[in-house]
Amino acid sequence: MKWRPADRVRAVAIGLAVQNSRLLVVEALDDSGALQGWRPPGGGVQFGEPASKALEREIREELDCDISIDGRPWIFENLYEHEGAIGHEVVFAFPITLMEGRFYASSRFEISEDSGTRHWAEWIALSHFRSGEQVLFPLDLLKHMAES
Repeated sequence: MKWRPADRVRAVAIGLAVQNSRLLVVEALDDSGALQGWRPPGGGVQFGEPASKALEREIREELDCDISIDGRPWIFENLYEHEGAIGHEVVFAFPITLMEGRFYASSRFEISEDSGTRHWAEWIALSHFRSGEQVLFPLDLLKHMAES
């Protein structure tokens, strides 16, 4: 079965790791496996779990790496459509530093989701998202980053 957004509001925590004006992002694919765009690493916040702890857990699961949270999150609402289904999220976007240098030394590497699926993560220049050459999800994230 293909992934679809839940029919409820979902809280998510994402990590904004930036190096030399490049953002660490993970591929976002459609049902056919084609690239739709990119999203910073992170995932769902579980009931009773602070968003910062959810992000630490998600990064540990996906990258097997600890992080430093370097400031307060941007919190915003994200309404979107994926394969015809409407999604609704409250996003906690934290500035982070990865605590293992190996991730800063490679421009592209594979990560593992808790479902067992593998995805590519890359450092992509913010200018590629601003120019529209690449798509960054959530779509309003660049606007929030520009306001900082």
